[in-house]
Amino acid sequence: MADIGTEGSPGPARKVVFRRLGVIPVLSALMSMAGFGLLVSPALSKPEYLAEFNKRYSAQGTKLDSCSTCHTTAQDADHLNPYGADFRKANHDFAAIEGLDSDGDTFKNADEIQAGTFPGDPNDNPNTKAKPKPAPTTTTTKPFPFSLLPNGLPIGNPSTPGQLLSILDEPR
Repeated sequence: MADIGTEGSPGPARKVVFRRLGVIPVLSALMSMAGFGLLVSPALSKPEYLAEFNKRYSAQGTKLDSCSTCHTTAQDADHLNPYGADFRKANHDFAAIEGLDSDGDTFKNADEIQAGTFPGDPNDNPNTKAKPKPAPTTTTTKPFPFSLLPNGLPIGNPSTPGQLLSILDEPR
């Protein structure tokens, strides 16, 4: 007769069940990884292209420092904008496409990059680039409702702050 084991102690039959249950998650994980590997298309965009672009055009930290410079979506390399398509056709040579107008907006790619606009988006060009807001010329602060200085204290000339300090340092 087979040893099933006593209640609470793992006998040979329970060890087999535990081993089989341990194999199921491992096989499931392996099948999932294989499925993802077959179903998901690999992205052909490469971080080194973006790094090369940033280095060549000093674009790091700007809006051009993104996948959107060449891609219409971050999903995969098949979603290229016109600039990305020209870059692919030129065997990934930025210099070869600088003189082109990839998006057909009458601006050369190099001019758009220098202006900080996307060379693959006809709606984003040096003419449509948002103008920076001018700095405010006046302040709109309200006066403080009460004075922090003692009454009768001579303020003096703001261009000579030492005068105020000398008044405060005088012995009383």
